[in-house]
Order: sequence, then C-alpha cells, then structure tokens
Amino acid sequence: MTTLTRNTETLRKEVAAHIEADALVRGQYWSDGKGCFIGCLTHSDDPVPAFERFGLPVAVLRIAENIFEGLSDDEGRAFFAALPDAVERDGKDLSRVHWAFLAAELRALPPVPQKVQDVIEPVIAGMDALASGGDWPLHAARAAARAADAAARAADAARAAAYAAYAAADAAAYAAADAARAARLRQRDTLLRLISEAE
Repeated sequence: MTTLTRNTETLRKEVAAHIEADALVRGQYWSDGKGCFIGCLTHSDDPVPAFERFGLPVAVLRIAENIFEGLSDDEGRAFFAALPDAVERDGKDLSRVHWAFLAAELRALPPVPQKVQDVIEPVIAGMDALASGGDWPLHAARAAARAADAAARAADAARAAAYAAYAAADAAAYAAADAARAARLRQRDTLLRLISEAE
C-alpha cells in the first residue's frame, strides 16, 4: 500500500518539542510524558497513528524503533532529530524503504559459508525487486528453496562449529559490543539515507 508522507512540518515541530522536553527514553513506549521513538511520535505503543498522521510506514517505524533502542541516549536523540530532515517534505513514498533496508542488512552480514550465502543471495534479489516496485522473482524463490535444502544439510556441521564458538565467546564479548554499536550506527545511517533518497 502506497501512502505518501504528509504533515511534515507538524512532524518537524513535534520531534523538536519532544527533544526540547527531554522526552526520549529507551525501554518504554510512552509513560509519564516520556517515550521511545514510536512512543514520542504516537504517545502510545502503536505505530499506526504515526502512519496515519505522517505517512510513515509501520515497517519503517518498527525498524527505526529497533535501531533507536540499541543506540546511546545522545545517538538516539540525534537519530530521532534527524527523521524530519530525512523525510524532508510531503509527498514522498516510503512504502518500499523497508525492503531496501533489509536487503542492505543482508549485504552487510559478515562472511558466511558459501552454502549459507547461496540461501541469502536469492532473498536479496527478491528484496531488491520489491524495493524497486517489482514482484519477488520466481527463479529467486526456486533458488532459495534449493539453497535452503543445502543449508539444512550444512546445519549439522554448523552445530559442531557453534560448540567451538561458544568456547571462544567470552573472549569475543568485548569485541562484539563494539561491533554491535557499529552495526546500529550503520543501520541508523542506512535507514536515514534510504528515507532521504525516497521519491
């Protein structure tokens, strides 16, 4: 369903007012005049009012909420503050942004075994098709089914590797925290860029 952005100036004012009031917090939708990304846009846990008022798709809002929850307080405020500038104007179609974002996320995965990559590639192709307004390609679905069968066979080997990885997990925890933060910042930047580039 295509719904164009609207009431962008109201969005800009409300975002600024919530930032000025120091109303952004992680971990709660809306309570006692404070809330998260969705909470500040709707004063509830329901993203639909932001869709109805501003034309911001629910899928995009859910992605933004997830990113927001993984950012520091300052980074989260900056992310929320950047939303109106990315939306920019009334009349933008953001209905396919989430497909482009999800394809970008799959492309950003760390290297995986080829059998796993063979499963991922047709999914990326399908998401790219949806992001550009097309249909999920049938050949991608067939390739994904074949690759999924191969991946299932590789799962037994992956379980053995997971046990070895568990033994190394404690040493990697610190590095993982840095990597998770970097991933959240990359996701924030990707989502804002895709919103900004939408027509």
